Amino acid sequence: MIMVMDAPQVRQMLAARPRVSEPANLNLLVESVAKGDKPALKSLYNLMSGRLFSVLLRMVRQRDVAEDLLQDVFVTVWRKAHQFDSRRGNAEVWLFSITRRKAIDRLRISRRETVGAFEDVAGMERETDIYVGIGNTENYISVRKCLKELRPDVHRALQLCYVFGLTHEELAEEMQVPVGTAKSWVRRGLAQLKESLSIDERT
Repeated sequence: MIMVMDAPQVRQMLAARPRVSEPANLNLLVESVAKGDKPALKSLYNLMSGRLFSVLLRMVRQRDVAEDLLQDVFVTVWRKAHQFDSRRGNAEVWLFSITRRKAIDRLRISRRETVGAFEDVAGMERETDIYVGIGNTENYISVRKCLKELRPDVHRALQLCYVFGLTHEELAEEMQVPVGTAKSWVRRGLAQLKESLSIDERT
């Protein structure tokens, strides 16, 4: 029988932040959460909360909002873990997808005053749809195939930019290349991905 907890209970449980003594398999943790395993959710929080928070803070630019959204992310994980399918993608990408969607939804609701903010939201959504959200598309198999055909550095650049939310400057620092090279890899990867998908659709 799957245990049911409401949002306040989940937040209270996560506040304890128990230590994790060794790395765990994220896929197995999410699958355990789907069965109502509270310790698995705690472990998942310890392993991923820092990275997810960084993405949220980068997107919403307000620490208090990012903290609230992080809690919402794990409430959603608790409620929807049963929807995760390791055969269609890995848990890390699934978690970042939820995180970015939460931030995008919050930016929409807040309706920032500047036009640039609305453009940022639209851009983030397109990026999420292009890469992070591929696990929920009918073309999932085709997209995975196309991604595998990319050069390793180009594939990694797309992953760091669109899954982990790095800016071009942070991407360049992470991959130890000039910013121009990092931007070029991202543009090249998106162009190749688009071209490969177009070819697949015609065949």
